[in-house]
Amino acid sequence: MMEVMGIREDYGLLTEQRVLHELKKRHLPCRHRCHIDDLEVDILVGERICVEVDGYYHALKGKISRDAAKERSLEAQGYVVLRITGSDAKQRRKLREFADHVEKLYRDETRQQAAKPDAPLTTNIPGEALAQLRVQLEQDKVKKEKKAPEQKKLTDEELFRKAIDDLLKRGRK
Repeated sequence: MMEVMGIREDYGLLTEQRVLHELKKRHLPCRHRCHIDDLEVDILVGERICVEVDGYYHALKGKISRDAAKERSLEAQGYVVLRITGSDAKQRRKLREFADHVEKLYRDETRQQAAKPDAPLTTNIPGEALAQLRVQLEQDKVKKEKKAPEQKKLTDEELFRKAIDDLLKRGRK
């Protein structure tokens, strides 16, 4: 194992694993080291809750401003960013309190989504996957336009429904 200035390389990872384990014990859907655009999030809970585990190195000059910029960027995209320090993650009581808070936010989020009958089908699809789907469908549309007269531009919802219809048609063959 590589050491840098006497500190083990996996130090932060072990602390993240500890938080991840506590969240998974509560049956929360978690993804570790998840990428949102060009940003890496320590733990993504559900679709919109980002958990950042801050070790001692997050207090270093330069890292503070990068963390703040990352947090602003994520919040601007509709994510909730929660932070726990490495030392708090090592204290059983504080880790449980933090996990209780994350669980409450997740349950509130899922209740709100379920209460929205008009919520678009694309709500829970990651932005990157939706963008790829849009590109593919737009390419298909260009091919079809060469054969047929121009049609109106499709919304995300219409594109998504069209993709589902196309998949269902392929499945029946």
